[in-house]
Amino acid sequence: MQRGDLRLSLRIRIIAVLSAVLSAGAVVLGLAAWQYASIAAQQAYDRLLSGATIQVAENVYVQGGVVALDPPVAAFSTLSAYDLVYYKVVDPRGVIVAGYEDLASSATPAAMRSGIVLEEGHYQNQPVRIATIARRIDDKDAGQWATIIVAQTVNARTALARDLTLKALAVIAAMSVLALLAVGFAVRFGLKPLALIEQEIVERRPDDLRPIRAGRPAEIRNLVQAIDDFMRRLSKRMALMQRFIADAAHQIRTPLAALDAQVELLSGPQDAKRRAEHLSRVRERTTELARLTRQLLDHAMVVHRADAAQTSPIDLNELAKATLAKSVPLSLAREVDIAFEHAVPPPVIEGDAISLREALANLIDNALVHGASSRLTVVVGQVGDRAWIEVRDDGEGFPQEEGGSLVAPFQKGERSAGSGLGLAIADEVARAHGGALEFAEEDGLTVVRLCLSVSRK
Repeated sequence: MQRGDLRLSLRIRIIAVLSAVLSAGAVVLGLAAWQYASIAAQQAYDRLLSGATIQVAENVYVQGGVVALDPPVAAFSTLSAYDLVYYKVVDPRGVIVAGYEDLASSATPAAMRSGIVLEEGHYQNQPVRIATIARRIDDKDAGQWATIIVAQTVNARTALARDLTLKALAVIAAMSVLALLAVGFAVRFGLKPLALIEQEIVERRPDDLRPIRAGRPAEIRNLVQAIDDFMRRLSKRMALMQRFIADAAHQIRTPLAALDAQVELLSGPQDAKRRAEHLSRVRERTTELARLTRQLLDHAMVVHRADAAQTSPIDLNELAKATLAKSVPLSLAREVDIAFEHAVPPPVIEGDAISLREALANLIDNALVHGASSRLTVVVGQVGDRAWIEVRDDGEGFPQEEGGSLVAPFQKGERSAGSGLGLAIADEVARAHGGALEFAEEDGLTVVRLCLSVSRK
């Protein structure tokens, strides 16, 4: 797997994010464990220190007006089993009765008289925990209050806190590893539907564009639906192209065979008149083949641009006028009156100008070749959000029974000798622009109306 693939991998992303969260959580829990372990160790050893200090205070007595101490060996043994222990007893007059003379406490008299005072300190260049308490002396000669100070180094406390923390970290590490394993399994299990969809697509034949049958979790349902829609559009496009290729092969075969036959006839001995007739037929066949080829390409272009072309604002008056001017040849076999009627205000739609020009050019060409006897008019109009371009001619029109079947590719009327693609092209363009191709008879004229939607997005 390449580096770019790692960045795009859903599995790697999910595991990386959850690993980062678990790592941050482990650090926080580790700090909390150290804090709680330190507090627990402090409280445990403070209880021992406080108990030993109370025992020392209880062993202070007065003999002959002098304060004395009977050291509690058991208490000192318990404390010294873990750390060094220092103590000092001071009588009410300030005389040191026992212990280390330089051991001191910052506790106030009022605080130590109300109970044990615990504090941090340093003694002999070592951190120590100091407990101080005052004991009332009931002897008028000895004075009122004796002060007892007991100090213990903190090595055992630190060792206990460290041990508790390491054990907590071991538990946290084990849980984190288990959590990562669970995450990996959960991600693999959660992404299994994607693997099934991938396997189904990989195993399909290139022409199998059916909807995906594998399960669709809610999180990827829209993605699978989008893939299905894409395959449906692709299947439709492939069907259109296959039909176009088959129809084109069938339609081109006939004029090619006729052209080949005329060429064969030209190759034999014949008089000038017969040769001229054959040459004329070759020209007709060539012209027919060229027109058929052009319309086949136009039809393929229109079908393609229906989904792929970029739309832009189009003034239908300008488009119809320019197309009419280009579509009418300079000379016709008969005299035809050409007219153009524009709309006020000019209709403007969002559409594909190239496809619209091809559609209108085919309607005009159909009218000139197969319809108009002496009159052809192009009319632009609009009502509300519906605009249209009409091609009117005074030809014989379309038989009522043929109706909308003429818009199917290669369908020709009884009196038509064309390719049967002109109306199909116009119908494709109309439907691509939210409209339809309509046929009517009005005032003795045949009307072919290219209807378009003004509000199409």
